[in-house]
Amino acid sequence: MPSTYSASFRLNYQAPGDNLNTWGTILNNGVFQLLEDALAGAASLSVSGAVSLTSVNGATDQARCFAINVTGGTGGTITAPGVKKLYFVRNTASGAVVITTGSGATASFAAGEVGFCYSPDGTNFYKTSLITAFGGAVLTGVGTPVAATDAATKGYVDGVAFTMAAGSLPGQGGNAGKALITDGTTASWGIPVLTTSNITDYASDQAAKTATATQLAIAFAAAL
Repeated sequence: MPSTYSASFRLNYQAPGDNLNTWGTILNNGVFQLLEDALAGAASLSVSGAVSLTSVNGATDQARCFAINVTGGTGGTITAPGVKKLYFVRNTASGAVVITTGSGATASFAAGEVGFCYSPDGTNFYKTSLITAFGGAVLTGVGTPVAATDAATKGYVDGVAFTMAAGSLPGQGGNAGKALITDGTTASWGIPVLTTSNITDYASDQAAKTATATQLAIAFAAAL
């Protein structure tokens, strides 16, 4: 009976009585070494376009490794064998790298991103959920926020706050000594102009405050 191979890691299952005087070498190279690759090995490759991971029964290959280390290139698609598999991915290419089995869902890693992806069924790859507790780490690869719950960097917020975009504060350049004025909808820089209406509104407001203070003082004196 010939040897067979495991589905996910392609380890050599030697049949009883096979490989007389050589079974130990096959066990070391076709099982133990390959298990170490699956638990701690890394397949290092440059990706520019479409790449398929090598997959060999009972011998060293790329697909069996625990990690996919993208060392360079412009990015692209990495096709892995259609088996259940967990990968730790590090992408140092200049563009995104997509992990796929050739069908089903894919896992995309942006340039500079590090993370995990998992195929539970040999068809779909799922990327790990985003971590929300960053422990003081600096965010990288944060895109332009779209939804209300999207993350935004300080640089993005500073850039948007003082631009002429709708709903933003106007630019600061050339506006030294001016005050920010709003009509309730649009903010702009200018020098406030006092009008009869402004003065009347201010005087009425001050009179109301004075009257209230007087009433409070009379009420307090009466209570003594």
